[in-house]
Amino acid sequence: MKSPCHNLFVLVEVLFLCWQANLAQANVYPTDIRLNGSFQYAVLLPGGSVTISYVLNDVATGGVWIQIYNGTNLVETLASTNGNAGTNAGLNSVSWDGSSDQTNATNLAEGAYSVSITAASAGYETWTNITDDGSNFSVLAPRGITVNQNTNSPYYGRVYVADAHNQTEGGPSGIFKYNADGSPADEGSFSDGGYNWGTTGYSPWKMVVGADDRLYVDDFSGQGAVVSFDPTIDDTSLRQVISTTNYPDPMLYPDLELSGFALVASGTNVQIWMTDQNPYGSLGVIGWHLGPDGTASTNDTGTPIIPLDSEFLTQAPYDLTVDSNGFIYTVEYLTNGGPPAYALISFHPYLEVPDSWGFWADEWYPALLRASGVAVDPAAALVAMAVIGHCDTEHPCGGLYLFDASDGKPLTNLDQMTGGPYYDVAWDNVRNLYTVGGPLSNSVWRVYSPPGTNQATTVAVPFIQVYNSLQPAMLCNPWACPDHMHFLLQGQSNITYLIQSSSDLTNWVAVATNYSILTNRWLSVPVGGSQSFYRAVTLP
Repeated sequence: MKSPCHNLFVLVEVLFLCWQANLAQANVYPTDIRLNGSFQYAVLLPGGSVTISYVLNDVATGGVWIQIYNGTNLVETLASTNGNAGTNAGLNSVSWDGSSDQTNATNLAEGAYSVSITAASAGYETWTNITDDGSNFSVLAPRGITVNQNTNSPYYGRVYVADAHNQTEGGPSGIFKYNADGSPADEGSFSDGGYNWGTTGYSPWKMVVGADDRLYVDDFSGQGAVVSFDPTIDDTSLRQVISTTNYPDPMLYPDLELSGFALVASGTNVQIWMTDQNPYGSLGVIGWHLGPDGTASTNDTGTPIIPLDSEFLTQAPYDLTVDSNGFIYTVEYLTNGGPPAYALISFHPYLEVPDSWGFWADEWYPALLRASGVAVDPAAALVAMAVIGHCDTEHPCGGLYLFDASDGKPLTNLDQMTGGPYYDVAWDNVRNLYTVGGPLSNSVWRVYSPPGTNQATTVAVPFIQVYNSLQPAMLCNPWACPDHMHFLLQGQSNITYLIQSSSDLTNWVAVATNYSILTNRWLSVPVGGSQSFYRAVTLP
């Protein structure tokens, strides 16, 4: 089914805004939840307290509730109302001393306690840019953007922006890392990951955060390849996912240009699908299987997922995304004077594609020239498109467009005033829309909040371990190997112990740390010099 676009954006916008207000929305949400400043567990003893900190991406005008659970039993609720500490955009914190509003007790039973934080807001009447184009949002040449949607990750809500500026302009190309409020990541806001991104101004390019919490990045400086990093983009975490050995036969396809990509499935069946945006002989969408090491095998030269056909995908796909129902969305980078084609196309899930290529497509029209990015929201309801535009008297200079994911109907252009260029789009897990480029300055990244009241809950990854007291640990059943000592550590669960050695029982040296959810666990430590004595002590 094809849905005509033309100038329907203005006609449907009022209906769209009413429809959006009735959807379950959440634009303010807690991220970066830490206990005592750490992503690790915290120990709470009688008379002590735990500091619970979190970052809000926007002001929680409807309040914040921090709830402490023991299993499924709610034991404490700490609330902050609008305007009070705890509801501000950015870093917030509260202290919990182990009291319970259920029992009026100050000492809880020993055990593990989870932390859940809910933020609410009155929201906005229309889609609203909640960033300010300030220094935290400035990137010289932003070309790609993505957000960590993994709720079980301590890096949930982290924003990554690809800076592909030409290195002759000063400084290396690389990736910026931000918290949800736009503040820089704790370990540093920028990293090149120890990778040479070239000097073309096109790399790093598109990016995706996988279910494995790694960041996958397209190196578009040549024909296109993919590398991945851990969430901090540590130099030692670099992994080559797709390389030149994975390209289709270079004699048959010498002009391969791998641009946008998506990660499909998870676990042991992860695939990476990429678009070939070569306008002079595109292969369409190609896929590779990733092995247990997170890379494609050297003999895997790609499998066609969606080839070009005469009805829907007629030019060359530039970017793609896959929604939670398996439907595939691509954009084609159409140019002024080129043959008419569809800028935005939806395809059935992969297993149905060979029988019925297209699900729907927009009707070509000039406003969508040079479409550069596409993303679908977590609810599979909205498709966002970034458009660079043509910027002349006949064509607008880009835009940030929304479509109905079910039938391709145009809904609105969020940039109704000055135009783009926009280079990429992404959604977070609570349906805020992220983009790079845009009006006034194309060297920034922005966040648009949807209309309507909203509320979102985040469960912290770290937990609180409550004890009445810390008991001394014992190292039992020692036995020696040439270079290691082995012990059975008898202690308490969810405690990190520091293993120390000494030659005189006076001067102690740390040789290992040990953490376990078990009270008793085996461990081994290296043997060195004249060290003859060992002990386990709790970390402060």
